[in-house]
Amino acid sequence: MFANHFHYTILSMDLKYQKEISKFVCDLTKFKEIELECYRWTFEDINDIRNFEPIYINDPKRRQDNCLGFALSFFTTKVAGISRLKELTLNREKLFKKLGTHISSGTLEKDDGIAGEPDEIKHFDFFTYKNVELNDKFTIIESIA
Repeated sequence: MFANHFHYTILSMDLKYQKEISKFVCDLTKFKEIELECYRWTFEDINDIRNFEPIYINDPKRRQDNCLGFALSFFTTKVAGISRLKELTLNREKLFKKLGTHISSGTLEKDDGIAGEPDEIKHFDFFTYKNVELNDKFTIIESIA
C-alpha cells in the first residue's frame, strides 16, 4: 500500500521516546519515512496534549509489553478511522475519554518519523522523530462521539 510513499533510509534521526523503545526487542527495519494524508483520533481541541502522544505515555499504568505502545496510530482513510473507533467503543462509552472524540486529518511528511505498513483495517503505526510536533499539521474534521 505504501510502496510509492516510502523513502528507504537508514534512521539518521532519533525517535521520540527512543530510550523507552530501546528497552524492547523491536524490529523497525520495515518502518519507513512517508508522505501521506492520513487520519487520527483526537479530542475536540487539536492542541490537547493527548492527541499526539502514544498510549504508553497517555496511560502509563497500561502494561508495557512491546515498542508499538510508543507509536501513534493512524488510518489511511477517514472511514476506516471512524469505523475502528466506533467498534472499540461499542458498549464502552467511557473509552472515548481515553481514545478521542473526533477524527482529524493531516499529512505526515518524511521528516516527521517512520511508518509501518497498514494492516487489513487500514491502520498503521507511526514513530515520531524527536522534536516533531504534529498538532499544527492536523485539522479536526468531524466529531465521532
